[in-house]
Amino acid sequence: MRILVTGGSGSVGRELIPALLARGHRVVVLDKEVGALQPLIQPLLELVPGAVEDPAAVAEAAHGAEVIIHLAWSFSDDMRILLEQDLRGHLLLLEAARREGVRHFLYTSTAVVYGKPIRVPIDEDHPLCVLEARKPTYGMAKEFAEKLTLLGGQTGGMPVTILRFWWAFGAEIGGRHLREMLRTAAAGKPLVVPAVCGGSFLSLEDFNLAAELILLNPRSFGEVFNLASAYVTWEEVARMVVEVTGSSGRVEGVPQTEWTGAAFLADRWELDDRKIRESLGFKPTRDPAGVREALRRAIAQTWQRVAKLSNHACFSRTKTLFPW
Repeated sequence: MRILVTGGSGSVGRELIPALLARGHRVVVLDKEVGALQPLIQPLLELVPGAVEDPAAVAEAAHGAEVIIHLAWSFSDDMRILLEQDLRGHLLLLEAARREGVRHFLYTSTAVVYGKPIRVPIDEDHPLCVLEARKPTYGMAKEFAEKLTLLGGQTGGMPVTILRFWWAFGAEIGGRHLREMLRTAAAGKPLVVPAVCGGSFLSLEDFNLAAELILLNPRSFGEVFNLASAYVTWEEVARMVVEVTGSSGRVEGVPQTEWTGAAFLADRWELDDRKIRESLGFKPTRDPAGVREALRRAIAQTWQRVAKLSNHACFSRTKTLFPW
């Protein structure tokens, strides 16, 4: 099967593409930066450098595609960028999908479209309160892209599916707040987090498994699915951070009512993923304890990279100050 993956050099794509290739699919990647995928080059992989908002690049990449997995997104808070790049690109991809007779369009959205949890766990019918989201412009654009996807499926007769997830991780894990926690712990300072709160982390192995269950599956057509591996509290994450950094700092959980940090951290982002489990038979590859261990390893790997970069930056500054 010929599969177009947009944004393939991102964290999700870098683990999805080898999984698709291993199953014998022909994969085309459309991305502005394809250099990170050069080690994967083989006859079944084609790299198309370009942006989703570039009509020529989209036409080239989508030619002959049977399936499109749309991962690319800027993550910007700038509405102009969201309109001129992300949403323009989304429309171009939907048009190309109809033109090429694509058999399935899979769009990866985000739990940010829920805005702020008003009930827990959060199922797919939870109100989309994007104006209350931590990144409202981002949430608005993602919600609109979801609606465009569903409309394209209804009016163009093209099977579509939407996935919503909260925080994904693979061999490493991204996120500014996590990097700040790592640096704080490494400095021996206490990690203060909102008690009880946390979120449903998603391992990229489980994302790959879900994609395999979804693609060309009639039971997934026209559906929106939450996807998660396990719910983990911030206190658990903080203890992992202390462990991997070898910190002497303590973990302090404070009541939600007393929390003064980033507002989104003081919510329970527990996703209800019963729909994909019951409809498609999805089951995480690890039990909750295994997910936590995999998350700890990802945090440890991320810390190694962050520490290495920090040491390199300090060394570079020292050489500048003391060139001898």
